[in-house]
Amino acid sequence: MDNQCQLLGPFALLVQGAMGGLALLSLVYKRYTESPRRPVIVWAFDVSKQVVGAGGIHVMNLFLSILSSAKEEEATSSPCNWYFLNILLDTTVGVPILWFFLSMIGKVVLQAGIIGTRSGEYGHPPKFSWFLKQAAMYFLGLICMKFVVYFLLTVLPFWDDFAGFLLSWTRGHEKIEVSFVMLIFPLVMNMVQYYLVDSIIKSHDRKVVATRSPSVESISDSESLLVNGPPHGRFLDEPVEDDAILVERRTD
Repeated sequence: MDNQCQLLGPFALLVQGAMGGLALLSLVYKRYTESPRRPVIVWAFDVSKQVVGAGGIHVMNLFLSILSSAKEEEATSSPCNWYFLNILLDTTVGVPILWFFLSMIGKVVLQAGIIGTRSGEYGHPPKFSWFLKQAAMYFLGLICMKFVVYFLLTVLPFWDDFAGFLLSWTRGHEKIEVSFVMLIFPLVMNMVQYYLVDSIIKSHDRKVVATRSPSVESISDSESLLVNGPPHGRFLDEPVEDDAILVERRTD
């Protein structure tokens, strides 16, 4: 069919690249509105996990969409239908499914005594090796989530008709269909998904202390303290005397 949606054509690839870049803006916005704000390196590690994972899942979605449409006997089945469905499920039911698998994987590695695997905590100073461990765990969780989503798409036969009905207004207009399925719809859904997943994978136990410099340091929890010792030669819960009091005592 001449007007059938093409997921790997030049226009489709251009649209996919634009979508990925624009969707990441939601994480930039979140960084500048969160409080306390994560240090740049910690935020970059958190975001990089999503970038790596999103790239892998995008390739899987393309492959599964083309594969699913090829299995359909009806000539009207379109790869765009299945790509639309994969995005729809990944960004809705996929988020709690991902949270579940990440929780299970996190518990397993912590029980195994592997340090540097608590999500969003990279040591002090942040260690690239800890980031690689967490990125691998995150990607494993995404793969598990993707298998569950694909299973749902496979066992329930109505999905193709459902997507065809929702996208019927784009039929016969390939660029409009590709733009909606691969840019507009995934852009909105992925921005929401990135925002939610970032809240899942960032550290919730980070202690933030203000130093004498204008910067704010992010101190990991017990893992970092055990490995590197207390920052600035003291633990975070030790009292710090005010500089004015110390000067007054010295003059006495």
